[in-house]
Amino acid sequence: MRATLSWADTERDLTAWLENDMQKDAHRRALRAPAADARAAAEAGHPELYEAWRKLSTSDHVYYMSTKWHSDGDVHEYFTPYDSPHDSYVLFMHVLDDLSLRMDRALTPSGR
Repeated sequence: MRATLSWADTERDLTAWLENDMQKDAHRRALRAPAADARAAAEAGHPELYEAWRKLSTSDHVYYMSTKWHSDGDVHEYFTPYDSPHDSYVLFMHVLDDLSLRMDRALTPSGR
């Protein structure tokens, strides 16, 4: 079996994106859960919701949640616009919740 390789960090694996619980939760909630709703919203005439979901699914968001230390942590800290990995996670989840509410409204027939 082959391992996934990465350009990031000394391990050259996926731990830059999927090492801690915040990253795993964000990845699961951002990519797996709303994917079908995002596609359905686009098909229902709301392509902007699919586009927003697509942008939230980029790897940068979970990269900013990394809690690595030493030289790898220095690189993560240099590239992040957030004060902490936790701040990144909290803001990401708020944005994701807002998008989920918008998709629910777009997919709920009027009058319900």
